[in-house]
Amino acid sequence: MREWLKKLSMAGSTRTDLKWRIIVFLILITYCYVMHKTIGVRPDHFFLSLIILVFLVFGRQWGIKFLIDWSPFIIFWIAYDMMHGIADSMKGYIHVAEPFNLEHHLFGWMTGFPVPAFYLQHFQITHDGSFVKLFMDIYSTAMYLLHFIAPLLLGWFFWHTLNERRTYYLFVYTFTVLNVMALITFMLFPSAPPWYIYKHGFVQPMVQDLSSAGALVNFDKLLGGNYLQSLWDTFNSNRFAAIPSLHSGYPTVIALLLWLRFRGITWIFIGYPLSVWFAAVYLNHHYIIDLIIGSCYAIVAYYIAKNILLPHVFDKIINFNETSVQSYLSDKVQ
Repeated sequence: MREWLKKLSMAGSTRTDLKWRIIVFLILITYCYVMHKTIGVRPDHFFLSLIILVFLVFGRQWGIKFLIDWSPFIIFWIAYDMMHGIADSMKGYIHVAEPFNLEHHLFGWMTGFPVPAFYLQHFQITHDGSFVKLFMDIYSTAMYLLHFIAPLLLGWFFWHTLNERRTYYLFVYTFTVLNVMALITFMLFPSAPPWYIYKHGFVQPMVQDLSSAGALVNFDKLLGGNYLQSLWDTFNSNRFAAIPSLHSGYPTVIALLLWLRFRGITWIFIGYPLSVWFAAVYLNHHYIIDLIIGSCYAIVAYYIAKNILLPHVFDKIINFNETSVQSYLSDKVQ
């Protein structure tokens, strides 16, 4: 009798798992269809869908926990993707001169050029072919592209490797608050990055189809192709989202959370954001003021997540003792 009940329970669990996977599969099909009808399906849409499907096969409990805990990253990816051109057109006016004038007023004295970003463009021209420029091109490109990888790697480190679900929630919802604040700002205050003024001057953009790669094209020249420019123009949903700089906000959050978790070896945690900040200006994608505002947004987001969301929301509705590893092992036992 006991064996029969056990088999019946396992059969019910199997049917529930199958139902859950079918539902998720249908949601992913709907997502790809909507992308196809709106902005067009790209390889990253299929990649995102594949990631979700792969994690689901590890088991229902683990898969559900993954979707719940990682949903902020997934939702932001989709939301930012769907913003293509929306933020730029809501007010019908792009702030081109205002950020430039503020940058010139605050930091124009540093280099003898109107803004530091333009000095670095001049440096690249005058040192073309030198080893120093080659190193700076490669280093800046690598640091700048880490923007897309570093949050996911650190999230996985907290969520799976350290198996600290509450630390992960502090991390991911700091990012969530930062992203929401940034998206609102992009819509209310669309601002032109320095590459736009460097190429087009102070006129209002007449078309949205502009190359936004900036000095990333230097790396393309090394490879003899058009790889990063094509990639950046395809994935960059908003050409005029310079303020706040998420290339400043993300490294600030990462460095802050790592420092608070491990303490000591402070120079390592400071080195990463400093490298990304330099890359953002060197590549002509951001002013220094964009970076300062982005870091301020990150600190505000951290305090909101730590002092409001965690103690007053998630500590009450999430059982942080149920870790991802425990869910994985439970699925295997079943």
